[in-house]
Amino acid sequence: MEIARLLMLPESPVWVMEDEGAAASGQPAAIAGRLGLPFRRIGPAGPKDTVRSGSGPALVLSAGSRSAARALLLRARHGCRIVHCASSRPPVPARLAGYPFDLMVLAGLQPAATSPRGAELAGRLMPVLGPPHVVSPALLARARQLWEERLAHLPHPRIVVLLGSGTSDQREALAAALRLERMAREQAGCILVSAASDCRREIVDAFVTGLAGCIHLVYREGEPGENPTLGFLGGAGAVVAAWTSPQALSEACAGPAPVFVLSAGSGRRRWLMDRLIAVDQARPLQTSLQGWPRTPLDEAGRIARAIRRRFML
Repeated sequence: MEIARLLMLPESPVWVMEDEGAAASGQPAAIAGRLGLPFRRIGPAGPKDTVRSGSGPALVLSAGSRSAARALLLRARHGCRIVHCASSRPPVPARLAGYPFDLMVLAGLQPAATSPRGAELAGRLMPVLGPPHVVSPALLARARQLWEERLAHLPHPRIVVLLGSGTSDQREALAAALRLERMAREQAGCILVSAASDCRREIVDAFVTGLAGCIHLVYREGEPGENPTLGFLGGAGAVVAAWTSPQALSEACAGPAPVFVLSAGSGRRRWLMDRLIAVDQARPLQTSLQGWPRTPLDEAGRIARAIRRRFML
């Protein structure tokens, strides 16, 4: 049993509480991987034995209400610190506001300090630009080296398109592809498409039809073989995020290439797009793919540095 095997390993100072079904479930592991410390991943089953064994962790990372409750149980037993990742947009849900987390990572705006909840949380809330993830500038640099030879036959500039599920309009997808096809031909470059698994097949087909006039390569997530998306991003001359998820948009900004966005729809997708544009991490796609000075986005790394400073790890 996985839990039993973990309990036989030397104690690690950082524990990651995994919660199946939580929207932010991958965020704690992404942050833990950037701390530079040994960490244990604790699955959703059997928390009682985990709590009772050994000396316990110094820091627990959690996401989702169930893993938060388990983290609080660990804190009661071992006095550890808790960093909780919340995927909700502001205001912070009331059920989380009352929890005594030492730090709450929130992919949203900080609540106003004038509100009762905002004043209570101001000192332990860390707003971030998009959900923390494992894609870092260093990871993309390594991916570029790994894929350099396999993509060497493709001309520069390479325009990478991350195609998401934010549209169901085939005509919109075709028009966007034709627009990008013209840009690629004008620059004698190519287009590399990575289509998300939840992107409807007819949208992908319409987009590919619009690229017929230029050199292009298309990968549909879930296809057999190695996923080239990180290699695409690592060697990109420009990235276009087309109706992507918040995480995909945030991952695109981890590389050095300029990031351009097509309409992200409404709700959380639109909110993150507007925030990244406001801080000049991304720009709306217009008539040029010209880059600008930009520091690659690395929110997981920034959170990890803040945790080490705050808790002296």
